[in-house]
Amino acid sequence: MKTLRLTTCLKYPQLPQNLQPLVNQLSNDFKVEITPWQTTAQSDVILPLCAWDYAEQPELFQQWLRKMSAQGAVFLNSIALMQWNMNKRYLVDLQQWGIDVIPSQILPADPKVLQQTLLQQGWQDVVIKPVIGQSGRFVQKVCKNQPLVELEHYQSGIILQPYIPEVASNGETSLIFFGGEFSHSIKRQPAENEWRANSAYGVQISAQKVSESIIQQAQNVLTTLPEMPNYVRVDGTIIGERFLLNELELIEPALYLDKQDKVVQHFADMIRKVIQAV
Repeated sequence: MKTLRLTTCLKYPQLPQNLQPLVNQLSNDFKVEITPWQTTAQSDVILPLCAWDYAEQPELFQQWLRKMSAQGAVFLNSIALMQWNMNKRYLVDLQQWGIDVIPSQILPADPKVLQQTLLQQGWQDVVIKPVIGQSGRFVQKVCKNQPLVELEHYQSGIILQPYIPEVASNGETSLIFFGGEFSHSIKRQPAENEWRANSAYGVQISAQKVSESIIQQAQNVLTTLPEMPNYVRVDGTIIGERFLLNELELIEPALYLDKQDKVVQHFADMIRKVIQAV
């Protein structure tokens, strides 16, 4: 019987309850193990869906990816895709490939460079994020003429973007794809007087229907990639019929498997195909 390892992390070692139905679906066909990614147990296929602290140890995480691959493990999304996705420079790549992304620049964690760039761009309000980061940690909005924030948490570099008001008013729409096929979509509405659509900031989550045009725009993001991911969450803000990409999640996204019927079954079926091909 082949082994599927669903990794958590040392910081949050317990599997979230909403993933238990997925484990139940797969346990009849495979040996399902749940351990933090920081361990190196032998596995046939690895799904790093709860590696929620990798951004705090990015070099160690990359070493783990390579070590497990050398031991013969296959990741549900390839190591190459995940390594690319770990660093938010990927947004600049997508921008250059013609995807409608929030305009993004990569800067060193240097206040002088940041100040100079803000003056050059002329943006009223901006958002800064660490180049390697998760779950909205250290994501901040900087208003024009406001003192610059401390940059100690941005040693990996800064991603600088203009503040898009619709992110707060319209919320963020997450489209989830399995094996390149659209599965379901979720609305992530920031709390009142908040603009970050992350669980740490009181976001409201609900199922959402989206138009074929929005689905196609999200699908177009995936077709620009060098390979199609087996699972992915495409996050963007809908402005009219425009899908403005915010993030592309290929490593450990919440997939909201509990928000719509038959989603767990679809994801489990895709995982079975991958494992059976190993």
